[in-house]
Amino acid sequence: MGDLRLRTDSATTLRVHPDGRLTLAGEPLFWRSPAVLLERIRAMRTLAEPVLVVTPNVDQTIDLDRDPEFRGAYQDAALRLIDGAPLTMLARLLGATGVHRHTGADLLPFLVGESEREGWTIAIAGGDAGVSRLAVARLQEAHPGANVVSVPFPHLAVVDDPRSTEVIDDLRALSADIVFLCLGAPKQEMWFMHWRSMLPPGVYIGAGAAVDFAAGTARRAPSVLRRLGAEWLWRLVQEPKRLKTRYLVKGPAFLAIAWRSILMHDRWGVHLAREDLQ
Repeated sequence: MGDLRLRTDSATTLRVHPDGRLTLAGEPLFWRSPAVLLERIRAMRTLAEPVLVVTPNVDQTIDLDRDPEFRGAYQDAALRLIDGAPLTMLARLLGATGVHRHTGADLLPFLVGESEREGWTIAIAGGDAGVSRLAVARLQEAHPGANVVSVPFPHLAVVDDPRSTEVIDDLRALSADIVFLCLGAPKQEMWFMHWRSMLPPGVYIGAGAAVDFAAGTARRAPSVLRRLGAEWLWRLVQEPKRLKTRYLVKGPAFLAIAWRSILMHDRWGVHLAREDLQ
């Protein structure tokens, strides 16, 4: 293929399959409605083991090519949801229809609301202690019948910090159905993978800053910006010092992923045979 020759055996691409499936880095993405997602969560909750839900955004998608440990956690996850608006937009560009985005910030209040009917216990692990408790208070005020608990989580420089056993003991005593891990990616996913053999059964969702949004200490972008895929710009304006490297230095690498995905898609008239990709 000359200059268009690509090595795609390991490079991340988003694919829209003829049968409607979406895959990112070769693994299936969940793209359906909140009602269908709730059914999947119900099924996973009954498993007698801890299972991981990841919510890839642009930053995490880039890390799939750069961080083998994170890629391993992503591949091992029981469910992969689309968090990043650019991923949703790319999927639609490639011909997907009816694609739903499920961010950690949306999942936390959604599942707390459903827990009133389901009788689930939901734990929030991570975030500053005061922020976590405030998030719980606000969520219970909005959903009086829900059982939401803040689990204290120490600030860990490394995921194998032995203080993690205190968190695990609390989770065992709580027997939570759903645990929101709000440590930030990839730390939250790496923490789960490291301690999985000791964790009690439950659905563990990597939710990043969801606790801050639930507490009201961080503000979501207006809905119009979210629909336009510009939520990143809103967050950058709010936290320029913390996020400028992620969005302005690292973020443009997503363009290469998008370009590979477009080149690999038949609807764009580029047919790459396997032998062309060696």
